[in-house]
Amino acid sequence: MLLPFIQAIVPVLICAGLGAWLARKTTLLNNPALPELVTRIGLPCLILHALVKMDSGIMAMSHTVAAIVLVLVISATVAAGVMKLLGIEIRWYLSLLVNPNTGNLGIPLVVALLGDKALIHAVVISTVVQISHFTLGVWVMSGAFSPKKILLNPSIIALVLGGLWIALGIPTPVAITRTLDLLSGMTLPIMLLLLGRSLATIDLRNMANLKLIGGMSLARVLLGTGVALLVAQLLGLDPLVAHTLVLQSAMPVAVITYILASQYGGPRDEVAAIIMGSTLLSMLMALVLSLVYLHPITV
Repeated sequence: MLLPFIQAIVPVLICAGLGAWLARKTTLLNNPALPELVTRIGLPCLILHALVKMDSGIMAMSHTVAAIVLVLVISATVAAGVMKLLGIEIRWYLSLLVNPNTGNLGIPLVVALLGDKALIHAVVISTVVQISHFTLGVWVMSGAFSPKKILLNPSIIALVLGGLWIALGIPTPVAITRTLDLLSGMTLPIMLLLLGRSLATIDLRNMANLKLIGGMSLARVLLGTGVALLVAQLLGLDPLVAHTLVLQSAMPVAVITYILASQYGGPRDEVAAIIMGSTLLSMLMALVLSLVYLHPITV
């Protein structure tokens, strides 16, 4: 059972480690335009590529969509309430508690543990979480609600175009698919390299917010897992859908959160530390789930 975890997490750690090494030894990652390249070109192409390759429309996955939306709404409500009581700044930390890493970590882990039949559910969940990143995430981190900015966000435009493409049943030319594949291929590596760059600057001995980092890392994993288990029970989901939902919701803080924190001047070093802390805790949670909860349909 450990092999799927190793196969899923090792590439992430290698890329982040390479980013940390490059940051210490070179100036290759110092260009401030790199995050902009990811948000304006890479992510929209990644979303479009995933959508046009789907075999069925999003409407055919209504139970999966409803379940993840409910998980996000409940998680946001609980997290915002608790942070307000504790005096934690909602602007920088709400999105990272609500939106998990369902893409570059969640999807391969779901497929490794649940098989290819779970892939479509994992992709649908990841797509909805992407929307949350660029609505809830952009809204709270920018400090202002701007429907115009949200609607003009390249990733939102890509989601709308992809949805229309699927709804109209338009065949995707091979040339377009290959172009999207090429452009989207740069996204996750750059994101992970930038994450490693930030990690290279962290000195845990001088980190004043170690308690906050540890608490947020643990809260991300426990909140996502607990709410997903509750929603799966309330909606009476099919086991494959339920298990995919719980696994995806148990994932760590998404690397996209780090990109957004960098873009809006947030505490990116703390966010980077929370990403790594929650990744380790998430892998432990996934191992527990695979032994206790996923076992009946694990392949």
